[in-house]
Amino acid sequence: MNDARRARLERLTRRWRSRHDAARPARGADRPPADPERERRAGTLFPFREIAPADYVSRYGAAMIGYTYDEYRYADPDLDAWLAELGRLLAQRRRR
Repeated sequence: MNDARRARLERLTRRWRSRHDAARPARGADRPPADPERERRAGTLFPFREIAPADYVSRYGAAMIGYTYDEYRYADPDLDAWLAELGRLLAQRRRR
């Protein structure tokens, strides 16, 4: 991808992320439950039993521009807490 296209994509992504963050409700118990497919994917994709959210963000945070897993509630309380913390850390990283 050439520099102009990359810059445009980054600008559009930042704009989407900003609008998305502004429109989303505060994180909390009122998050809707994840559907079974999202629940399965989250438990499979994220190594929540092997690595701390902060370490995951250190390794992969720069590439996680469209993270939305923290917008839902998960039946597994450990997975739910891990994904919520991951989302908090990613939002904190964006504000810097």
